[in-house]
Amino acid sequence: QDYPLFRKTVEMESLTNRLLAEGFAVRLMDSSGDIVEGFGPFGILKASIELSDRQFASVSTSVGVWRIFTLQIGQWGWIQVGESLSSVRVALFRLSRLMMLIGPTIIILAVLGGFYMAKKSLEPVERITLLAEEISVEKLDRRLNLTLPNDELGHLASTFDGMLARLEESVKKQRQFTSDAAHELRTPLTAIRSIVDVTLHRDRESDEYVNALVQIENEIVRLASIIDDLLIITRLENSFPKGDFDVFPASVMIDDVLDTIKVLAEEKNIEIVKDCPDDLKITGNRKHLSRALFNLVDNAIKYTPNGGIVRIAAASNHSPGKIEIIVEDNGIGIQFEEIDRIFDRFYRVDKARSQTRGTGLGLSIAREIVKAHEGLISVESTPGEGSTFKITLPSKIKKL
Repeated sequence: QDYPLFRKTVEMESLTNRLLAEGFAVRLMDSSGDIVEGFGPFGILKASIELSDRQFASVSTSVGVWRIFTLQIGQWGWIQVGESLSSVRVALFRLSRLMMLIGPTIIILAVLGGFYMAKKSLEPVERITLLAEEISVEKLDRRLNLTLPNDELGHLASTFDGMLARLEESVKKQRQFTSDAAHELRTPLTAIRSIVDVTLHRDRESDEYVNALVQIENEIVRLASIIDDLLIITRLENSFPKGDFDVFPASVMIDDVLDTIKVLAEEKNIEIVKDCPDDLKITGNRKHLSRALFNLVDNAIKYTPNGGIVRIAAASNHSPGKIEIIVEDNGIGIQFEEIDRIFDRFYRVDKARSQTRGTGLGLSIAREIVKAHEGLISVESTPGEGSTFKITLPSKIKKL
C-alpha cells in the first residue's frame, strides 16, 4: 500500500520485546514523514524531526534528551530508532559527584606521596651534604657506603666515596713525604752538628780540622742534593716547560747519559749494553728526559752486583705511535709488595737503604718527567734475578 509496516511474526515480536526491554523506541514513517507504526515511547518524540539518511541527532523531550538515528527505506519511507540519554546523564552526574568527593583526596595523597618520594630519593644527596660538612683532614676515612641503584645518585655517591679515598691516600702520602723529608734533612744536619761538637770538644791538629771540614762539606753536599731534588719535583709538578720540546735522536741522548755515568759503572765493573737504532727520534725536553734516563740507569747500577750487566734499549715497533726506552739489569730485584712504592719520594728498599748512595728521589723525579711528557713508566722485577724499567712515550707530543 506504498508505505512500510512491521511484519507480524514470532521473530518480530521477540525482537520487539528485546528492544522495549532495553528502552528503545522505534517508528516507521511514510515518505511524507507521517508516523505509520511503531513501538516503545516514540510518542514523546516530535514528529517534525528533520529526516536525513543515516544521520544521528540529539532531541530534547519532556523526559530528557534522546539520541535518534534515521534510515531511509527506499522510496516508501523512513525508520527511526531512539534511545534516552538519561542513564548516561545520570552516570555522568554521579561520576562528577564522585570525582568532586575523591578528587581532593587523590590530590592530597598525590602531594603527600610526592613529598615522601622526593625526600626518599633525595636522602642520599642530604647524606652527601652532611658528610661533606663533616669532612676535614682528620676525618678523611669517612664514607657514605650507600647501596643505591646504578643511576645518577648511585653514580654520584660512588664518585664521592672514590674522591674521599683519593684525598685520604693523597694526604697519607703527603704526611709520609713530610716525615721522610724531615728525616732525610735531619740526618746530614745531625751529622754536621756531631762533627762540630766533637771537633770543638778539645784542641786538635790542623789535619783533624781539615778532615772535619771535609766531612761537613760532604754532608752539606748531600743536604743540597736533597733540596735540589725536591725543588726539581716541585717545578715539574707545577709548570713543566713544554715550550722547550724539540726532536732529537734517542741514540744521542743515551750516549750522553752513558758518558756521564760510565765512571759509576766502571767502579763496580758493570757492563752497559746499548741497543738503539740511530734513526729513532724522540720529541720532548732533552735535558729532562736525559735526567730521567740517568736516574733509571743510576738506580740499576746501584742494585746490580759487581760484574753485572745493565742493558739500555730503545725502539718504536712494539706499540703504534709509541716509543719505548728500556733499562734492564740483573741485580737484586724488587719484592712484589714493594713495586708499587718504589716511585714514592724517599722510598728505598729497606734492606739496602743504608748501603746505597742517593736520596730516594731519583725514581720520583723520573716518573714526574715521564708524566709531563704524557708518557708512562712501569717496572717488572724478579727478586734475585733483576728488574726491567720501561718508559713509554708518545712519538708526537703537542707543545703548549
